Amino acid sequence: MQLSDTINIRYKYNTCGMNAVEMAQLLKYYGFRGFLKSVKARSFIVAVLPEDKAHNMKVMEGLRNDYKTSTIH
Repeated sequence: MQLSDTINIRYKYNTCGMNAVEMAQLLKYYGFRGFLKSVKARSFIVAVLPEDKAHNMKVMEGLRNDYKTSTIH
């Protein structure tokens, strides 16, 4: 993956104060494809190849559903 071939996508997600390393580990655990560029309180930005956009949207649905059902907020 070359960064020049990627697009930046902002995903809305409550990061619960995670730093970049913790967020990258979480995304890797769920099988997210791309390169984490920044993390904010309610969103994060990832450099993603255009063909991986659909895969990442499915992963985000699962990630959001797990967040809603977890007891830790």
